Amino acid sequence: MGNGGWLFECDVPGPPIGKGRPRGTTQGGFIKLYTPKKTADWERSCAFVVRSQWSGAPLEGAVEIEFVAVFPRPKRLLRKKDPEGRLNHTTKPDIDNIEKCLLDSLVMAGVLRDDKGVCDVRKKKRYSSKIEGPSVYFRLRQIDEGEEDVSRWFD
Repeated sequence: MGNGGWLFECDVPGPPIGKGRPRGTTQGGFIKLYTPKKTADWERSCAFVVRSQWSGAPLEGAVEIEFVAVFPRPKRLLRKKDPEGRLNHTTKPDIDNIEKCLLDSLVMAGVLRDDKGVCDVRKKKRYSSKIEGPSVYFRLRQIDEGEEDVSRWFD
């Protein structure tokens, strides 16, 4: 394959969202947990974009995913003296919460049967360059069983 063996790539426009903590309410003396609206809305819109581009059956087995969450650049970083390219994003949301939200969206979209099959993850969190908008770009592939290429661990 010309894309380095990646099975599927997708760019989901809009600011990334981290998985919100489950909220609880009581109904009839029972506690009912729900996902916060902001999280649920992002997961649904991401699943919609991904589903429109995915035509295969849900992936099963070991899967590798790489993603970069690109946030809007704040005005304080838009001065002439600020670098043009992407900058590290060191504030909330936490990168692991973005990962949870993305993986749940991929299950919802029918790309993954279950996110427990994700064995390798490489992730980045950045502010956008001065000329791009926010998005979450990801790519994934199935992992062949066998000997591992240790040289890839830290490149």
